Amino acid sequence: TKTSSAIIKVIPQKRAKVSEDSIQCWAHSQTGKRCEAKIHSREGEPIPIPYCDRHLKCGDGALKVVNHPFFGKALVARYDLPAKYRMAYWGIRGKCASCSVEDRAISYYPPNPVTGSNIDPTIAGGRTLKRHNYNGVLNPGNTGDIIQYAACPGPNEKQNMRSTFQYFGLRNGIMGGLEFVTLQPIPKNTQLLHWYGSGWWEERGIKRQDVGTKRYPAPLRESKQK
Repeated sequence: TKTSSAIIKVIPQKRAKVSEDSIQCWAHSQTGKRCEAKIHSREGEPIPIPYCDRHLKCGDGALKVVNHPFFGKALVARYDLPAKYRMAYWGIRGKCASCSVEDRAISYYPPNPVTGSNIDPTIAGGRTLKRHNYNGVLNPGNTGDIIQYAACPGPNEKQNMRSTFQYFGLRNGIMGGLEFVTLQPIPKNTQLLHWYGSGWWEERGIKRQDVGTKRYPAPLRESKQK
């Protein structure tokens, strides 16, 4: 018997803390049950990527990767998701590839090895200065990461998830991750979108386009809503 999204109530996960000996996996099953697996540090990092080994391989069951009619793959909600639902993009740390090569990598800025945080109270604005902390990129190729398929909103659309600048892993480590969180409730089959940055398109010579479809809609900017 298939579970109706109307009776699935997902509770937003809490951010993992460095003081915890182990953290509960963030992922949910395809029927909405939170994974009960406990995760410990893998490489000596203060806070591990918050997915158990099984969900690192298969992805969070609350999400699904679908074929997009025009743009390859898309990431959608398998069932209704609440605002502040947490997800983790992850990949293998390495060098940045040329923009001429298709890749879904993101820049890596490792957190403080003691506090596990990317927030530095001694720096104006709170964030660790990027130019002093860059440590290559996280490449999700040949991994089980599915957040890589979240698209960028088009000109008439808006993002419904964003990165929090909370990274996971160690400087010069093997793997790392980045926390994302939903900005609003996301209905079943709605695409998950986040802003790639204004320079992403120009660097690749790609024209930015709307990605929403009838089957897999995307959130519209307020000025475009009917």
